[in-house]
Amino acid sequence: MRRLLVRSRQLIFAACLLAISSQPHAELLKDYKLTNRVIVTFSNAESNSDRLLLIQQIKQYSCQYRKRDLVHVDLIEGTEQYKHLSRKFSLTGHTHFKLVLIGKDGEVKLSTTSSNLPDIFSLIDAMPMRKREIHSEKC
Repeated sequence: MRRLLVRSRQLIFAACLLAISSQPHAELLKDYKLTNRVIVTFSNAESNSDRLLLIQQIKQYSCQYRKRDLVHVDLIEGTEQYKHLSRKFSLTGHTHFKLVLIGKDGEVKLSTTSSNLPDIFSLIDAMPMRKREIHSEKC
């Protein structure tokens, strides 16, 4: 059931990306407020090694990823979504790789060039809201 819910969210997110030209780009992230933590990545290319490492880690640690209510917004340089959200997060110049973690409250919790998912898990687990969630989670 949880897997179906996660997959449904992913499909809804994909539909949002298709419709993004008709809505403000910042709205994309507001859809997740209070329900998900969002990892937004900005990469210079689809073949970026940091990007690929993060995607591989999401698959490797899928249970831990899901139970932290994470969603990955993967942005590639040159796309409209990249342009608009890079302005929102004040990325300047040429960016090889940048990761921004947004909490369920909509606030930026981390901005880094690292793609180490276990470190992100540790940061999330130290958050007060996550500590409350841990008591009721099942995976």
